[in-house]
Amino acid sequence: MSSTSALKLFVYALDIVCALLALVLISFGIYVVVSYDLNEIGNLTAYGFIFLGAVALVILLWGYLSAWKENVCCTVTFVVFLWLIIASQFAVVFLLIHNEKSVASNLANPLEATWEEELSSPGAMSIYQNWFQCCGRGSPQDYIVNERLPPETCFRNHDKSKAENLIHTGCRVEFENYWLQLLQIFNILGCVLIGIELLISVISIRLCNSIRNDQRRSYF
Repeated sequence: MSSTSALKLFVYALDIVCALLALVLISFGIYVVVSYDLNEIGNLTAYGFIFLGAVALVILLWGYLSAWKENVCCTVTFVVFLWLIIASQFAVVFLLIHNEKSVASNLANPLEATWEEELSSPGAMSIYQNWFQCCGRGSPQDYIVNERLPPETCFRNHDKSKAENLIHTGCRVEFENYWLQLLQIFNILGCVLIGIELLISVISIRLCNSIRNDQRRSYF
């Protein structure tokens, strides 16, 4: 196998990995937008992940076609634009990482509306309390100050017969921790995507040199 063919296969393989990562990031962003009633910060975060994946898919398609055609001019242009996109992706990921806790807090805000609904329509908080094994907005005391006893979902195994089964952790902090863990995972995936894109740019430069050398040899 020639050097050019080997480099092309390497680029194709990395393109596929990047494309999969990009689709995961886009899917997460869409999930956040569709599943929750978000404020401005929540929307910006979701669209930030969609941006990371979408621009990667577009530029990687360009890179794939350039390598397939073995076109030096297109490949060089691809590398230049890839570096510009990497710079913009790095800025987005930096902001997402730097503001993880603030973003997680904003993404947890839909729970506030559910708590207000719980006060007028008992049972609305059950989905969170069953999901996170938590009780009330901040603690079981939230029910008591509203002249209500904690529901069964506030007890381990829904067993209200023993006082020690009462869960004392509030749902707000658990929901924030849930978002914080998700953000950390997808921010890491964003960093991995950028790292692979950098590797693709380096290999693409080597591919350009290899294609030029092949073209020079064909003249002799």
